[in-house]
Amino acid sequence: MKPNTIKKQSVQYRVWSDAQCAEVVHSALRILSRTGCKVQNQRAKDLLKEAGCLVEGERVRIPRGLTEWAINRAPSALTLYDREGKPAMELSPCTVNFGPAITCTQMVDYETGQRRRGTKRDAENVARVIDAMPNIAWASALVSISDACEGKDDIAEIHAVLKNTSKPMMYWAHNIKNLACEFEMFEAVAGSLEKFQAKPFAVNLVCPMDPLVHTDNGMEQVMFMAEKNAPVVYIAGVGFGLSGPITLAGSIAVGLADTLAGLVVSQLTRPGAPFIVSKFNDNIDMKTMTMAHSRPELIIAQCATSDVFRHMGLPFCSNFGNTDSGVLDEISTFDKAIQLYACMLSGANMSFAIGAYEAGNLTRLEDFVLCNEMIEYFKVLVNGIEISDETLAEDVIDEVGPGGDFISEEHTIDHLHDFYKPDIMKPLTFDQWETSKNGLRDRLRGRVAEIVSEGARNPLTSEKCEKLDEIMKKAEKEC
Repeated sequence: MKPNTIKKQSVQYRVWSDAQCAEVVHSALRILSRTGCKVQNQRAKDLLKEAGCLVEGERVRIPRGLTEWAINRAPSALTLYDREGKPAMELSPCTVNFGPAITCTQMVDYETGQRRRGTKRDAENVARVIDAMPNIAWASALVSISDACEGKDDIAEIHAVLKNTSKPMMYWAHNIKNLACEFEMFEAVAGSLEKFQAKPFAVNLVCPMDPLVHTDNGMEQVMFMAEKNAPVVYIAGVGFGLSGPITLAGSIAVGLADTLAGLVVSQLTRPGAPFIVSKFNDNIDMKTMTMAHSRPELIIAQCATSDVFRHMGLPFCSNFGNTDSGVLDEISTFDKAIQLYACMLSGANMSFAIGAYEAGNLTRLEDFVLCNEMIEYFKVLVNGIEISDETLAEDVIDEVGPGGDFISEEHTIDHLHDFYKPDIMKPLTFDQWETSKNGLRDRLRGRVAEIVSEGARNPLTSEKCEKLDEIMKKAEKEC
């Protein structure tokens, strides 16, 4: 299997210089120290107060020096492993890893084409398809599970994903009790908490929804993850002109302040705890007040945010690969292509949105097959062209001479596999298409059906499956 990580690409796109990035960081630090934020968790407030923050009720003002201390204490790079303990994802400067969206509300059935709510079977199929895609680095359940025990759908997602892919996963939790149950599953698969800590294969996603407001549940999860010495993504979602300033720079500064507040609490809980900063830019169509995730303003804001996080020297997560369209058509394909390419150029360490349609409300399995091939294409564009004695090939040129051909040369044979080879996205002539009527959508659905029918490619041992089943049953008894 080809590696799914794109490393140190030679072609990059920057929106902001280091000086501009520093200015935005200073703005976020001023927001935290002057405006402050609301912290609704008492334990977190106690930590912050003891560290020198001004605490007045729920309002907390965080001194600049404390935030800078937290930035310097947090790891500058992280490695995530697969379920078997092998390195799978590197989170370091200019290293890009793609993954699925999370908690989409509905799915388009690949067999019927009908829109419906997601099921546990869907989560299993998502994991199987992702496992077969070499350019998708990690997994999630993608769609919220409607047929799980009420309030335990987050646990059911992990139960389904862990059994059907060996890749790392991103997950979420309704509350701290469910999070503790989820950790039981990780420990069961890893063999112990210590083994999971040494080679983590799962990342918790925590989302403070309101600007500069940190909920009791969110802060509790951040501290839990720090105590477990396990990685967490703390992602602030800020809408231009709605939950943040309408200007892109102002909105990014507010979102940065939000994720840095989470970082401070994490590092106060356990200095050096693995923490992944993030900021999701929400573009709002002011005419309809709906999300507009396909607009160029969102893309450039995501790229600028990547510049800032890379400037800070922290591992980070972003959001590329979404579309406002609900249909797999020319418009959604364009949206996804431009976002995936922008992501690779910006060097976002983790990007989660593959599979998302209608601004994350809808999903379809075919998207993984489509995006996997797009990423393979774009890797050629960003990885640059190597210059060496081997690639300049002067000896071969000299041997062949003027007017000769290179087709039978050993050098040609050695490098045949260096070139991109389309699979699903093979072009058809009009006559070929007219004969077969096998268009892109049909080929995508066919590949999904093939993967799903094969079952889990890397199944868990029966012993570990039994342990997961026991934990799931125990959680369901509480419904």
